Amino acid sequence: MNKEEYRKKLNQLGKRKDLISGVHNYCDRWCERCPFTSKCGSFALSEGFNDDQESKDIENEKFWDDLKIVFEVTLEMLKEQAEELGIDLDNLDDVDYKHEVVENDTVKMSKDYGIAILDWIKDNNKEINNLGKRLLLINENEVLKFQDAVEVIQWYSLFISAKIHRAFMDYGIDDEDNYDNLGSAKIALIAIDRSIAALGYLLENMPSFEDDILNFLAKLSKIKKYVLTSFPTAMEFKRPGFDD
Repeated sequence: MNKEEYRKKLNQLGKRKDLISGVHNYCDRWCERCPFTSKCGSFALSEGFNDDQESKDIENEKFWDDLKIVFEVTLEMLKEQAEELGIDLDNLDDVDYKHEVVENDTVKMSKDYGIAILDWIKDNNKEINNLGKRLLLINENEVLKFQDAVEVIQWYSLFISAKIHRAFMDYGIDDEDNYDNLGSAKIALIAIDRSIAALGYLLENMPSFEDDILNFLAKLSKIKKYVLTSFPTAMEFKRPGFDD
């Protein structure tokens, strides 16, 4: 896709009435499992880019060529809109737009969990694969559930800490000020619940690792408690599309 094609696609997406505004803002970024890809502007925009293995390789030239097109078109359209509004982008007042760097117990604990669970899966990869082979001999559905559980744990490992970190950025006083914070907290809580369920499945099938898995479950439960304490109304947040 070249610059003109990308610009045309952006304009076409802006006219589509079937897209759910903001549906991608509070999702879990797992497009392969999302029921709203047909109504997601972000997903539609990505079609045509990264649609082959070559373009997904960050060491491959095509990946950077695609990224350059996105950057250039976005910058051009930004300048055009600024001119229409009479804004001189070259003479803006100096404003510090940096978000506060958040480091509290909840953020730290979620980061530690993410790193630890990935290390654990890596260290026990042989045992995990062997169990998958044994389950395959017993019941094909069970091995699929087991593989799915491992995949869920891996997918959300670092996602949880990223969303919790975002939830605490520019943390306001009331729910109206915390609109984005509540959305980030909610998807973090959803990811925690899914990870707990997946770890529970591993616990049933990997009794020899009971201590390790129970430790991870305890950490996730504590993280969930801390998030809910800071954002007690998070689960009431209505995510566009998902909670309508």
